[in-house]
This record gives sequence, C-alpha cells and structure tokens, in this order.
Amino acid sequence: MLKLILKPLAFSSMLALLLAAGMSYAAGGNGIVLKDATEDGSYCHIKYMAFTEASLKSGQLEFDQQNIVDRYGSCDFDPQSPEEVKEQIALMSRGVFGEGSNDSDGGSGD
Repeated sequence: MLKLILKPLAFSSMLALLLAAGMSYAAGGNGIVLKDATEDGSYCHIKYMAFTEASLKSGQLEFDQQNIVDRYGSCDFDPQSPEEVKEQIALMSRGVFGEGSNDSDGGSGD
C-alpha cells in the first residue's frame, strides 16, 4: 500500500520541480513554459507567462510567474510580440488582467 502512495507522490514532486525549473528558465527567456506542437508543427498548445501589471504600465516588461496564459494556435507565436503586449494592456484596462483569468484573445488560429 505504501508503495502505491509513494510513486504518485514522487512523480508529483518531480513534476513540481521540473515546472519550477522550466518557469525559472523561461523567466529569463521568452516566457514560454510549455510548447506542444502537432506532428506537422502547424498547430501548438502554448503556455506562457503574462507580463506583470506594473511592468505593462511602466514599459519595462517583466514576466509574472504566477499568471500563466494557456493558448492554442500558430506555433510561431511570440509572447513578447507587440501585438501580445497590446492585447495584455487591453485586458488590463478592461479589468480582466490579474484576476486569475488565463485567457488571451490570441488563440483563435493566428
């Protein structure tokens, strides 16, 4: 019985460590935490860090490791593109940004 409990616990601990490491790495890079492409590479599931509200206001963009956006669409999506920055600013001005919502309007098949 103990063996059955330890395997899921070990797996979830390992997964948590990997996710934390991936988020730390992405924080210094392009903000992408997960990128899963179809076999032909034409369609992707991408999870990326949104920018902090303060950094959007200041223009000195920094990723918010606690606010992950879940997106489906083109594999060439760039979380730092001017279009995505504008979208996040629009979400912030509408009061949607920072409420725990992980929705971005950019996933409609770019």
